[in-house]
Amino acid sequence: MSKIEDALNKIKIASSKGLTVVSSNEAVADDSNVKDLAVARTNVATTINHTSSVKEIALMKNNELLENKELSELKVIFSEMQDKKIADTYRDLRTKLIQKSQGRNVSVMLTSCVPGYYSTMTAVNLAAAFSFDESKTSLLIDCNLNNPQLHEKLNIPETVGLTDYLENSDIPVDTIVQESGIKRLRIIPAGTSREIMTEYFTSIKMRELMADLLTRYSDRYLFIDAAPIVESADTRILVELCDYVLLVVPYGKATKSKVLQAVEAIGNEKLLGVVFADKPAVPRFTINNKNKLKT
Repeated sequence: MSKIEDALNKIKIASSKGLTVVSSNEAVADDSNVKDLAVARTNVATTINHTSSVKEIALMKNNELLENKELSELKVIFSEMQDKKIADTYRDLRTKLIQKSQGRNVSVMLTSCVPGYYSTMTAVNLAAAFSFDESKTSLLIDCNLNNPQLHEKLNIPETVGLTDYLENSDIPVDTIVQESGIKRLRIIPAGTSREIMTEYFTSIKMRELMADLLTRYSDRYLFIDAAPIVESADTRILVELCDYVLLVVPYGKATKSKVLQAVEAIGNEKLLGVVFADKPAVPRFTINNKNKLKT
């Protein structure tokens, strides 16, 4: 067991307290959180005729889906890929998340513990794993505003997104929800308007947006790709808005102190688990006729 894994097994952290942040350009948010808003919206939805989630999701438009070859080039998992071990790893993570959520719609943030290392592809592939199941849908939001990665990783043009919606009351939600090229997976890019001093994530509008997205479909899983938590105040704010957080630890690049710092910032209540990324494959050895090992 590595020092990092040992530290994660031993660490004991007190539950994190609520964070009160006042935005410079928004009204002060009240005590209602995203979960309360989502529950309220769900209760209202149950009073009207609501088709089954399978029918809802079947109605989702998918104009241009990526071919398996394109997905492979983008390093995105798909159900027919030859390396089943990679796909099964994300399937297993998906199963654990579903079990943890107990059938509820939940929001999960993914962040790294290493400055300059981004969790985007882990977020994309976890969200893509939900597309394997025809009864589930996922939505991935790029909340790494200073250095957005999602549109680049999926080879999608940078377009109107999250910040544009939060700044402009005339932009409807449907305008910023984009197709990803992956069936049943939608994305919201970071957006074209990014004022450095704007506190986007402390606004009531951000809380209401997340609640709306969570309840849009009966089986909707919401994923947030955030900047490394060790270097981003925005990411620390997003911890309060999400149900769970997955910490991405790149193999061979994370120090024990950085991992502990990230875990402390997240807190026990929100930390869902740790994903070790970029672990090198173990070389396969064979024995030739002269009993010498070769790779």
